[in-house]
Amino acid sequence: MAKTKILNLRIDPDLKKQAKKLAEKDGRTLSNWVTYLIRREVEKLEKKG
Repeated sequence: MAKTKILNLRIDPDLKKQAKKLAEKDGRTLSNWVTYLIRREVEKLEKKG
């Protein structure tokens, strides 16, 4: 795997809490879950062209 970079962002505390619950439900850390979602969307858009 390539080196990783830090992505700092601001998020509403309630949204973060909800996202963390969903990530845990999916068996992922919040960071891993966000990375997964970004990768999924990037791949989807790349397929569209």
